[in-house]
Amino acid sequence: MMKTTIFFSLALCAILATATPASASVLAVWNFGDSSAFYTESPAYYNTVTAPTLSLLGSGLDTNGKNGIAYTDSAGISHIAGQAAAWDDINKSGTENDAALIITLNTTGFSGLTIRWDYKSELAISFDFAYRTSPNDKWTQFADNRAITPGWATDSWYSVTLDLSAITAINNQSFVQLRLDDLVEGPGNDKFAIDNIEIASIPEPATLLILGLGGMALRMRKP
Repeated sequence: MMKTTIFFSLALCAILATATPASASVLAVWNFGDSSAFYTESPAYYNTVTAPTLSLLGSGLDTNGKNGIAYTDSAGISHIAGQAAAWDDINKSGTENDAALIITLNTTGFSGLTIRWDYKSELAISFDFAYRTSPNDKWTQFADNRAITPGWATDSWYSVTLDLSAITAINNQSFVQLRLDDLVEGPGNDKFAIDNIEIASIPEPATLLILGLGGMALRMRKP
């Protein structure tokens, strides 16, 4: 009886994995900490094979972060208005902009990526976004001078969403890097904060099967 149950359970998981339309799944979320006393660049949670990493670059980086904004991610998980990553001056090196954010992640089992974030900008009016699939590759530009809205003076937050699903090169890869940089602005100091970075994707059928088997195994362990 047990073998029959296992067989039919496996068959059902396989059928569901191939027949059910895949819905978006959260790969990772960064909220940079739940309070002003706790700033972190580690993800709030992730569903990738290995933990993704986030690096902030720039001589004007605020290493303690700034106040963030509340957010509910696409999985329905709420993140309070804790901390945000920030730069006190994205133009610290004079006319050369040196502020950048780089995410490294493993997309094995996922395709059709999207990325979104909240931001608050003092003077910056645009950004660039690029990707690569090897640490030795050149960056490939995806967004060039994409417009954003300044709002620091009024404490106004805005959001950006980029649909990366057309970039098939970053699907199902053990190494993917995404880079946000070139926050274009005028001379002088320029603050910039970013919060609630969420990367979502469509699970491959095999990934859905594994998730289904994991759930079945948990149920079978129950008395």
